[in-house]
Amino acid sequence: MNILTLFSEFSTVLTKRTHENLNVLLRGAILASDVRTVTACLRSAWPWVTRHFSSYENVLRRAVINEREMARLMFRMILRLIPEDSVIELIVDETLIRRYGPYVCGVSLHRDKILSTRSQTRITPGNMWIVLAFAVKLPFMENVIALPVLSALYISSKRGKPTRIGLENKKHRTPSELAKLMILTVRRWVPDRRFRVIGDAWYASHELADMLNEKSTRCPNGTLVSRFRWDARLHADPGNYSGFGRPRIIGERISNPRQVADDENANWELHEITWYGGELSRFMLLSGDGLWYRCSQGATWVRWVIVRGVDGNHREEIFFTTDKTLSPSEIVECYVRRWSIEVTFEEARCHLGIETLRNRSCNAIHRSVPMLLSLYSLIAVWFASYGYGVGTYSNEAPWYKKKYVTFSDMLKTARFDVLSSSLFPLDDLSTCEFQVAPFPLNIIYSVLLKKREAA
Repeated sequence: MNILTLFSEFSTVLTKRTHENLNVLLRGAILASDVRTVTACLRSAWPWVTRHFSSYENVLRRAVINEREMARLMFRMILRLIPEDSVIELIVDETLIRRYGPYVCGVSLHRDKILSTRSQTRITPGNMWIVLAFAVKLPFMENVIALPVLSALYISSKRGKPTRIGLENKKHRTPSELAKLMILTVRRWVPDRRFRVIGDAWYASHELADMLNEKSTRCPNGTLVSRFRWDARLHADPGNYSGFGRPRIIGERISNPRQVADDENANWELHEITWYGGELSRFMLLSGDGLWYRCSQGATWVRWVIVRGVDGNHREEIFFTTDKTLSPSEIVECYVRRWSIEVTFEEARCHLGIETLRNRSCNAIHRSVPMLLSLYSLIAVWFASYGYGVGTYSNEAPWYKKKYVTFSDMLKTARFDVLSSSLFPLDDLSTCEFQVAPFPLNIIYSVLLKKREAA
């Protein structure tokens, strides 16, 4: 099955004309090598362009598209790669798509994580996207890969003029609230599967922890792994009900993680942990548990763990979970897998040109970035299901050998699939040069145009 046949599964939630136009833009987005504007996609997909260019530009601006149903179909595709008896790991994180201009929808000032350091903060205008992705371990990859499913545009509460926002009547929601809505959406799609949400400090909120635990009424089959507060207010178990008055929610207050770590008699344990890059590293771990209490929000059981380097070359970090089945080392390894979504964002910038978009309208912005992120997932799902093993994904230099497949190899295989199955069938227009070296595309199109003019 080629990648275009896999994309045809979305035809059930799209009109015929919209599906045909998106099919052309999909080919262009796969074949383009630099920017991913509509014009660049049409140039790359020139042999399949049969309508006026405005028809393709209006797909993102005016076409009736049910984005949630498309996300649900993508969710089902990715779910095929995960065993039915395993826990679904979902990673939530934010990424800044740098944009500027007085009429670009949703632009506001945000902290740029790429340019900022611990001592210096850089503020950059752009669109901040909250992304929920699958964490999938594929057999031909070294580390876990994050496949985006849902995306939500976050706008700072300190936004500027209404003309530069275009969302005057939208209610302001924090990143944690947007993540909560996306998690509840996934919960409706798979009400019987157990899942675990992994997030950084932005999502280490008591509200999410109270929703993702075994005693929750909204997501009893969900748990949370994130960073923790050093000064968190922890309490002991309230014990059995005495029979008089209102039942206690919390017991006596216990020491917070910072107080426990500063104790000279703390019980530190040496563990070997799969750290960033997939390498085994030795760390000292200190763990504890208690009821995390917040006024008017109740108490939630959490297990926290502090990570300290053996040689003192690693700063102390603290994580927590609401999953009682995870050991301290598993908590740390689970949080380390969150880094895969940062790799996804970087590869989407490098190979899919997600920061090269130049649209300004609200509909186009709300659709273009999620569609490019979904294209990342679509290519990975197609390669894992049908593209792996065909022998065309080897994309390496003569002076080194790759041990594992990367996304650039998947994208190269998808390009070869589009070109070989549609653009260059075995007919009079097919030549050896096309099959051996199908890039750069501008040379292909110029040669093909000359052949057509000569015919």
